[in-house]
Amino acid sequence: MLKLLFIAITLFSNIAFADKNAIINNLYPFFGTIDKQDIFKTPLNGIFEIIVHNPIDSLLVSENGRYLIQGDIVDLTTRQLLPMSGKVKLIKQSLIDTIDERDKIIYPAKNEKNIIHVFTDVDCLFCKKLHNGMKEMNDLGITVKYLASPLASLHPTAQEKMEKIWCADDPVKAMNDYKKNKIVPNSKTCNNPVAEQLAISKKLGVNGTPAIFLEDGTHLPGYVPPAILLQKIKTTIGE
Repeated sequence: MLKLLFIAITLFSNIAFADKNAIINNLYPFFGTIDKQDIFKTPLNGIFEIIVHNPIDSLLVSENGRYLIQGDIVDLTTRQLLPMSGKVKLIKQSLIDTIDERDKIIYPAKNEKNIIHVFTDVDCLFCKKLHNGMKEMNDLGITVKYLASPLASLHPTAQEKMEKIWCADDPVKAMNDYKKNKIVPNSKTCNNPVAEQLAISKKLGVNGTPAIFLEDGTHLPGYVPPAILLQKIKTTIGE
């Protein structure tokens, strides 16, 4: 009995190992190297979730790595979406946590209840709209921590301006001055984090600004009004 059980376990392990190898080999031309530790079983028979890292994303594939599933999968019994593992959000938040607090431009709430990180581009109109709601966000207990993501394809001079803002003696004031009045500070060149944060934003899959990240790694793309933002925070991570 024990011998048969051992054989069964060994065969099952070999099958799982073979499935992961098939996924890795078949997806390599499209996504590069995938680690076995980034392949997970789902409640669906023969369907695996994989984590890719450049940019960070979660995908569903068949066990032989031939079919990629796009779009929502709905359980018709419960009428709910198939839940993903949540590992992508953890990986994204871990990456954001590697950024030194001193390299962020922070607008703290006096009665802080929640923190958001916002990848911004100073020449983005919707980023300006978000910034105009800063007082309301702070009054709602939301601390805003700005990170840099200048989009050269849309705003070719944004990165240079943002480097000057980050190098200013008072980056918070410099950010306010530019967002409100288009005033670029006369800053000396310094060792600034703009290019590094831009690279991180690309790994996170940011392709537009503002890009809001909640404390659990949830990505909210685009402008969100302060009151609705608070509702989304409460719905996603609780009070």
